[in-house]
Amino acid sequence: MSRPSSVSPRPPAPGGGGGGPAPCGPGGGGRAKGLKDIRIDEEVKIAVNIALERFRYGDQREMEFPSSLTSTERAFIHRLSQSLGLVSKSKGKGANRYLTVKKKDGSETAHAMMTCNLTHNTKHAVRSLIQRFPVTNKERTELLPKTERGNVFAVEAENREMSKTSGRLNNGIPQIPVKRGESEFDSFRQSLPVFEKQEEIVKIIKENKVVLIVGETGSGKTTQIPQFLLDDCFKNGIPCRIFCTQPRRLAAIAVAERVAAERRERIGQTIGYQIRLESRVSPKTLLTFCTNGVLLRTLMAGDSTLSTVTHVIVDEVHERDRFSDFLLTKLRDLLQKHPTLKLILSSAALDVNLFIRYFGSCPVIHIQGRPFEVKEMFLEDILRTTGYTNKEMLKYKKEKQREEKQQTTLTEWYSVQENTLKPESQRQRVVPHVTEEYDLLDDGGDAVFSQLTEKDVNCLEPWLIKEMDACLSDIWLHKDVDAFAQVFHLILTENVSVDYRHSETSATALMVAAGRGFSSQVEQLISMGANVHSKASNGWMALDWAKHFGQTEIVDLLESYSASLEFGNLDESSLVQTNGSDLSAEDRELLKAYHHSFDDEKVDLDLIMHLLYNICHSCDAGAILIFLPGYDEIVGLRDRILFDDKRFADNTHR
Repeated sequence: MSRPSSVSPRPPAPGGGGGGPAPCGPGGGGRAKGLKDIRIDEEVKIAVNIALERFRYGDQREMEFPSSLTSTERAFIHRLSQSLGLVSKSKGKGANRYLTVKKKDGSETAHAMMTCNLTHNTKHAVRSLIQRFPVTNKERTELLPKTERGNVFAVEAENREMSKTSGRLNNGIPQIPVKRGESEFDSFRQSLPVFEKQEEIVKIIKENKVVLIVGETGSGKTTQIPQFLLDDCFKNGIPCRIFCTQPRRLAAIAVAERVAAERRERIGQTIGYQIRLESRVSPKTLLTFCTNGVLLRTLMAGDSTLSTVTHVIVDEVHERDRFSDFLLTKLRDLLQKHPTLKLILSSAALDVNLFIRYFGSCPVIHIQGRPFEVKEMFLEDILRTTGYTNKEMLKYKKEKQREEKQQTTLTEWYSVQENTLKPESQRQRVVPHVTEEYDLLDDGGDAVFSQLTEKDVNCLEPWLIKEMDACLSDIWLHKDVDAFAQVFHLILTENVSVDYRHSETSATALMVAAGRGFSSQVEQLISMGANVHSKASNGWMALDWAKHFGQTEIVDLLESYSASLEFGNLDESSLVQTNGSDLSAEDRELLKAYHHSFDDEKVDLDLIMHLLYNICHSCDAGAILIFLPGYDEIVGLRDRILFDDKRFADNTHR
């Protein structure tokens, strides 16, 4: 079949009016894809992270990413750059759009000192304001030197009633604890590893001002050590008052409620807690759980509060932050002022030597944990064993199947053509196919087509797709250089992408021209913005086509142009890490499908619910501990379990 004429009649658009590319997407004009969900391959994410980290600590001031990245991948780089304090900007249009990352200039933050001169009217307004609202004693105290400020704050703290929202611990009186009540948790308490060392722990704490307790997770340190002290004080009739700090507010509340339940008491009586904006304490409270920040804020107002405290327990001390470090510094100084104060440091992974040097010679108590069989399962294991899938995963798998089917069809066409057809008869075929020397399937078709180009194809009218396919086929099969006139005409007048891919072979005009050795057409396509990094279904770029078919002049031209782009050490291949793991092909496909279906910067509650349901129906009775990054995720998962998910509606596991 001969090539269509250079000016083909365009079919009239439905409803009249001029022609042009059909609108993308349902309902007319395409809508810009939001950046709310960014779904790309995990290998690309890891590689971009490594590249940006090297850039941050290197001497380079600017780094450019290749234009072969998709818009979603560029969106991920923009978001990551912003979080790392870098400046990112995209330049260019269409397939030639690339992204640049720069370091912020230090001069931008180093501003010169500025003076503020008040006008006469402003001074009058300030004077009137001070007369109407005089400076309070507290404000005057804050203006005093720091050396004099502490004593004044201490006096005010003693005389001021502490409200529940003050964020500071109140002054209490040490009292003899009441006898603990029997509860359903007693047998569980006695099974904990720390219970065996109760007498040893109490004895060492009595004999030393600072004690380090190191125990594995699950040994019972957090809930039992404060109770050991309460039980010993009740037994010996000794008044006590204990502060126990936790690194997080949620942990302080949860531990306080657990300890109160184990002693069969109501929260807010002997056992209480106080966090920034919530307090459950009373005059009878002898064990108060709080955060490191609350205790530090209390000590900032003066150390008089600790005069009635007998024990301070700093839990999870290995999670060092600004609050815990300042707190330990302050407590070490206060140990000299308060001879009755005992300090207990507890952790699951404590650097013993560091704290021994800081607090001097102090005893260390080691608590063994209970060994459990731990089975590690990674994301691919979860996806495979539970059979989890979602709409986006199904869509991705369907697209992959379509590409595999296309590769199979191309292989069959190539085999039939090689065995039955001659080059001379190829010109007379109605539907042009691939010649013997044109093998697109050297690697089995592992590469995936460019997302941007597929999107452009879907936006074209059917007659444009048919016309472009026919032109590219004639150029390759018949070496018809005149067909380029029609290709250039469609690109310039019909808004066809210069990187348009043949719908059956994924070849672009630049690839076909490079493979056939049409140097002038290659130069013209490059000047029109053709992407030299675009790859066919077998992973070949235009340069690979020219090398494979021995077009040395085109090879020199493309290599020179690629070198002139000056992308530094970053090209597309650097964004694909070598997979050195032992993942099977099935697992890799599962991971790719999942990463293209969900933004892993968020928590996939659907996957968690699917996993919970699978665990509840395949394992014996027990408990499940789920770590979530924030309160919103905790509440959202709870609501799904209790109210939303029908699978748990009549299930006793919830």
